[in-house]
Amino acid sequence: MERQIDNLAGQLLLDFIEEKNITVYINDQVQRVGPSLQQGRLRAQLISGKLLEADAIVYAVGTLPNIEFAQEAGLESARGIIVNDYLQTSDPHIFAIGEIAEHNGKMLGITSAAEKQADVLARFMHGDLQSLYNGAVPMNILKLSGLDLCSIGIPEVPANGDGYDEVLFIDKSMRYYKKCIIKDDRLVGAILIGDKSEFAEFKTLIEDKIELSERRMQLLRSGKKTEPVIGTLVCSCNQVGKGNLLKLMEGGYTGLKELCQHSGAGLGCGSCKPEIQQLIRESLVKA
Repeated sequence: MERQIDNLAGQLLLDFIEEKNITVYINDQVQRVGPSLQQGRLRAQLISGKLLEADAIVYAVGTLPNIEFAQEAGLESARGIIVNDYLQTSDPHIFAIGEIAEHNGKMLGITSAAEKQADVLARFMHGDLQSLYNGAVPMNILKLSGLDLCSIGIPEVPANGDGYDEVLFIDKSMRYYKKCIIKDDRLVGAILIGDKSEFAEFKTLIEDKIELSERRMQLLRSGKKTEPVIGTLVCSCNQVGKGNLLKLMEGGYTGLKELCQHSGAGLGCGSCKPEIQQLIRESLVKA
């Protein structure tokens, strides 16, 4: 999360977690784990010297791409398998996409990046030589009961960055925070806490590099009221129900891409897209 939110967002998140009677140790790390003097328990020793007793320890260490097989095959690699704008590896007959692909020194373990890569590669393999992968917008939705938090694009103005502006709205007592980063009249980053109803709109503005013009005056004002979940929850990232999707389909939005864009469903982790596709198929059969 430290790469996806700024200091103020981190402090709001920390306050929320500590209110749940969870103790957070920052600027520290686990040095050693072993059995406790109390039978059946564990002891973790931190670099600071603190000793923590626990019944269980959960490790959240992220993932590393399994690239050994590619290295053994002689493919060029760094942290991942290095690919060009066509998603070709150093062997032009072999392609790589998803979390294992490293493009311009960057690796993105998010569904939207993998989907974009798959689309680019499919077009290229179908003969479209203009189909190039130019990267994807990093984003994250934290699924934490009782707190909406998401980030899109860059979370902070780059060091020594010129031409950037920040638009902020903060209400600490209500735990509401909105931050928009603008460059050349285009939204390049956003952090939303307390209300993520603008996630889909901001994601489109950043990905499509749309000029804000008069929209800039509206960035501090929520563009639309959050629609309540109707029916069974389908998308937990953006709180979209089956009824919300059916309502949009009745209005003529029957394609997966446009349905996701207008509802916000499927724009986070993407795990709900098969269920959305099934709803579309059922709707077409009834029609």
